[in-house]
Amino acid sequence: MNKFLPFFVLLCVATLFAQGRVVAYFPHWAQYAQFKPSDVRYHLVTEIRYGYLSPSGSELLFTDESDKENFLNLVKRAKDAKVKLTVAIGGLGAEDAVRGVSASDLASAAKKFEQQYGVNSFEIDGGAIDAKDLPKLLSQAAGIANAGFSVSVAIPGVESLASAVSGADFSKIENLSLWFTDEASVSDSKVKPNSNTAEVLDILSAFAKAGVPRNKLMPIVPFYGKTFYKAKGLGSSHEGAGSGNEGALPYKDIMGKFNKKDAYSVTFDESSKSEVAVNEEETIVFNGIPSIKAVAEAVKENGYGGVAAFDISGDHREPIVSLLVTIGQVLRPEIDYKKKK
Repeated sequence: MNKFLPFFVLLCVATLFAQGRVVAYFPHWAQYAQFKPSDVRYHLVTEIRYGYLSPSGSELLFTDESDKENFLNLVKRAKDAKVKLTVAIGGLGAEDAVRGVSASDLASAAKKFEQQYGVNSFEIDGGAIDAKDLPKLLSQAAGIANAGFSVSVAIPGVESLASAVSGADFSKIENLSLWFTDEASVSDSKVKPNSNTAEVLDILSAFAKAGVPRNKLMPIVPFYGKTFYKAKGLGSSHEGAGSGNEGALPYKDIMGKFNKKDAYSVTFDESSKSEVAVNEEETIVFNGIPSIKAVAEAVKENGYGGVAAFDISGDHREPIVSLLVTIGQVLRPEIDYKKKK
């Protein structure tokens, strides 16, 4: 028997798993939308990332202490379901706190957190990081990895950061996740896609060409859309935010709007590969099944690591409408996605 065959088989299995990841973010504010750990469909995901923790010296603190009970419940349920649980450090205004902590202090904090909660997988979120600070962030992540932990890094999905990773050592980093969310804003005079699928694929390619292993690259896509009052479609002017929370609507709520009397014309924009809904009052730009499927298929075809969703509370529970199911049918076709009776 060829002595290299067992190694080759293991390598193939590991590669297939790495490229079939379906990751979902569970932010601490999901509690205010009445979304609980018991609402997670664990069979649809391979990993859950809980956010967020803030570093303080050699400790990791909950950004929202009131969500600690939910976190403990999530840890138990993920373990029972054999789903990996990762905790995200930084992000959402705490990125400066991350940058001000040494790699050794972060490693010590991770060790304390593991001892207390039994979680040994971490994500370092760089927030709105720029190219000059990115090497330090990667070094901090490597420091945690050297302490024996699984470590991922999340940064904005902008092409200007690709050059900053050129030559970086990714051997100790599980994956580099790129944020492709909040691209549409009321500060822009014209309506644009909230997540331009065509640009997502171009930027992933730029990072791959810069040297990031393809199976460690993962796009983070929004499970929510943006609304614009009195806009008439992509490229049109608007009069501010439309319906929702300051103009943001979870995907499940967008689907609910389409079942009501306020008729929307829903189209798929081929140039950006994203969805647009227009009625007399507003325009909604969002990711629906066609665009999410396009992302998942591109990830599979190009050997990228998987797809991450932000956030899990925004998905629709009906399998025929669910974005998590759409991703899974492409990346994990072996799973039964039919609605449980």
